[in-house]
Amino acid sequence: MARRITLRKAAGRSDWEAMLVGLNEVQRLAAAAPDGVNLILAGPGSGKTRVITHRVAWLIGQGVAPESILLTTFTRRAAREMVARLSSLVGPAADQVWAGTFHQIANRLLRRREFAEALGYQSNFSILDAEDALDLVAQAIDELGLGTRGRSSTRRGGSESGCGEAGGPLKPSTVQAALSLALNTRTGLPRIVEERFPELSGRIEQVEAIARTYAAKKRAANAMDYDDLLVQWMRLMEQRPDARDRMAREFTHLLVDEMQDTNTLQIEIVETLAAAGAGNLTAVGDDAQSIYRFRGANYDNLLKFPERHPGCRVFRLEINYRSTPEIVAFTNDSIRHNVEGFPKTLISARPASHLKPLAAATSNAYEESDLICQLIQEAVEAGRRLGEIAVLYRNHHDSIVLQGDLVTRGLKYTVRSGLRFFEQAHIKDVLAHLRVLSNPRDETAWRRLLLLLPGIGPAAASRILETILPTANPLDTLATAEAMASAPPRARGRFAAFVADLAQIRAADPGNRPAEAVHAVLKSGYTEILKQKYEHPEQRLKDIEQLGVLAARYDALDRLVADLLLAGDVYGMDTLEPDEPAETLVLSTVHQAKGLEWSMVFVMRLIEESFPNARAVIEPGGLDEERRIFYVAITRAKDELILTYPHLLSRGGRGPVVLTKPSRFLQEIDVNLYERAIVSRDVEPF
Repeated sequence: MARRITLRKAAGRSDWEAMLVGLNEVQRLAAAAPDGVNLILAGPGSGKTRVITHRVAWLIGQGVAPESILLTTFTRRAAREMVARLSSLVGPAADQVWAGTFHQIANRLLRRREFAEALGYQSNFSILDAEDALDLVAQAIDELGLGTRGRSSTRRGGSESGCGEAGGPLKPSTVQAALSLALNTRTGLPRIVEERFPELSGRIEQVEAIARTYAAKKRAANAMDYDDLLVQWMRLMEQRPDARDRMAREFTHLLVDEMQDTNTLQIEIVETLAAAGAGNLTAVGDDAQSIYRFRGANYDNLLKFPERHPGCRVFRLEINYRSTPEIVAFTNDSIRHNVEGFPKTLISARPASHLKPLAAATSNAYEESDLICQLIQEAVEAGRRLGEIAVLYRNHHDSIVLQGDLVTRGLKYTVRSGLRFFEQAHIKDVLAHLRVLSNPRDETAWRRLLLLLPGIGPAAASRILETILPTANPLDTLATAEAMASAPPRARGRFAAFVADLAQIRAADPGNRPAEAVHAVLKSGYTEILKQKYEHPEQRLKDIEQLGVLAARYDALDRLVADLLLAGDVYGMDTLEPDEPAETLVLSTVHQAKGLEWSMVFVMRLIEESFPNARAVIEPGGLDEERRIFYVAITRAKDELILTYPHLLSRGGRGPVVLTKPSRFLQEIDVNLYERAIVSRDVEPF
């Protein structure tokens, strides 16, 4: 008979103590902090994600119900990573934690029927992505007679007239940006216009009228844009104390990651919840990495957190596990030049590498590109994986010359600043089919579908929508003779085929089988439209097939559509697609690189007026923020940091060549903390 052995816990070691194994002293104190208000200042590479996940695990080990823990993250990627790590600590309980971006969590809450109806919505409301919202703003502008009619003025890449002249056409993207910033910063439109949008000066009443029309159109369509998810969440708590108190009882512990990147509306949401409930709020972040002011992020949310919460405990994570001592010393010397911020000095936990950051000046942009390519090739030949190398830049256009050279040399690369999979036109077309089935009052989705049909333009689409949308069931009305009569005679045959196609997609039971609905779209007349409308149709059809594979993971259409429309979050940080090759060089703006790390990092085009950005420098607090962007860039490097800049530069490859100045961010650093490179070219012998 086999001998049975039962393993027992080590003496004197409780479950919650096991949750803290592997943390350093300060990390343990932060993870096991008492209830109340806590601030964790986490420098780059200091194990922030590890501390957050261990704190959640510790709370669960203390008996806190996982479903009562609300963890907001800056990106969906961060939420997925934290839940995955948490699973290794607490098992299936990790999936019960409310972890996600503010917009994800808002979407989940507002989908509750009682909450949606309290706000005047149905729970199957649609979510408008950025382009759909822009189209609806443009429609509002045109309806008020304040814009240039025609779809070309509302689409990306279209020509939009400026709005500087009094009484001239208003630019939809400018109006949309002003409305969004006003909402997220909780600031009145007049002040926003005065400070950030001088081109709208003197036209506040018109902008406010557009805002009202835009809001009415969204309400009629039972739709919310990204901003509405947060605005309506806050409105629900302000106008319905019973709903606020219910949420406060439900979420007994709140944790906010990347506090420095939250905006005023987001911090008011979490602080309102905390104040109405148990008051357990943990903020995590690094003021030196606050780089999203242009999107409404409020630097003071973190900097003045102790003032707003007297007596809060502060934990400083200053041991850097990512970078070598040489890189850490360089980054410390850079950020100390900022006027504001919590004092901090990072200490590397790694042994000295004797490899200082390298600064290389080149004669021009072409030589800068040649140098970067050559150093990358040499690193790969020496055994470094291409996927462990990144080239970062302040402005996307600075990478164009480099991209050409990489192609010529056969170096595989991926760019983290283009359209994401779910933003591509053909994917949005398929989503529009699903959206009208999920929410038949979604005017934006209907308009997109109708405008795909040959012979139907904006005016005809509007007539059809005026016929079907006011009815009890727009999907049923679409098949009536009245709707057919609204279509132009030359387009009625194609319109009838579209109605039949939509009926077939509807018959696929998309509410419970979204993958079947995607395949039904592929079998419909849309396939021919795609082939006529877009380049590379075969690749696009394969993309839609992959969308069907993704949809097979879902058993509810509403959840699929919401997840896809929130896939990029409001800041567009989740740029790595599931099928992106691992062994490719990464080219990225610094903003897109935040939170990531590579063994070897290049920071290119370090010249005045480019990095720092010339416009940002003249704004109050702009120089400090530009330096924080530089700090984020250089702290991505684990082993090697190379900084490059050209002495001469021409604009657009033509015109006069100008002499550049090295970035002040490089010049202000102690010269003993980095090495300078002398770049020369081989000279062919006579």
